[in-house]
Amino acid sequence: MAVTVAFVLQKDTEVPVFENIKSVLDSDFPEVTDLGNPDTKDSVLTFHVGQTLVAVANMPAPYPWSDLEGPCSTSLLWPAAENDLKDHKSHTIVSVIGDLDPLEASTLLTRITAAVLGTAQRSLGVYWSNATLLVPKKLFVEFALEVLPLGPPVDIWVDFRVGRLDDTWSAGFTTGLASLGHMEFEAPKSPEKPRELRERLQNLSRYAILSQERIQDHDTIGANESEHIEVVYADSKFGIKNRVMSLQYQ
Repeated sequence: MAVTVAFVLQKDTEVPVFENIKSVLDSDFPEVTDLGNPDTKDSVLTFHVGQTLVAVANMPAPYPWSDLEGPCSTSLLWPAAENDLKDHKSHTIVSVIGDLDPLEASTLLTRITAAVLGTAQRSLGVYWSNATLLVPKKLFVEFALEVLPLGPPVDIWVDFRVGRLDDTWSAGFTTGLASLGHMEFEAPKSPEKPRELRERLQNLSRYAILSQERIQDHDTIGANESEHIEVVYADSKFGIKNRVMSLQYQ
């Protein structure tokens, strides 16, 4: 039984109310059906969505700053994260517990989390811990409403860390694909500009999540006939624990 978790970061304590969450789900996410009766025990709200258990628990304390400091400094989606979050007072843990596959679990968690954001007036945003990624409230809700119906919202599920090595080369890696059941991508040395490499990693992540066929060791990828990039299963150059799909540019 898998557990998938997100954290709603809040300016002040707001205890989640099932009726309010259900109201947002009914209006904004009609795909979420078969809600069971709620139960509250030890300040933890629980209810079922079909056979899947959902738990929502407010913690009247800030999320540990030691875990947020790094993501704040690297967040492209939330440039003001450090300033916005440094004085937050509370956080709500949103958990999806059941036998869903990783894609289904992340999809349901995204919708439940967006509903919690919609009911917590003092909420600031989300810490998507599987990707060590911070997303501001408005942007997270927009992705849940507008992007998720069209396909995986990889920008709020996967972090893309990309930067320059020097004037000629860039490098980058993903964080978050492992929780979706896939190997992370890594480009230890790319001739592309950082923006182009980020776009490539985004497209490859969407493909990996949606494709029925996994990218195999030593497969060659490319946007056209002249572009040859070999995917090699390798140990990470950036400290990722498990082996990664390393992009080797020819």
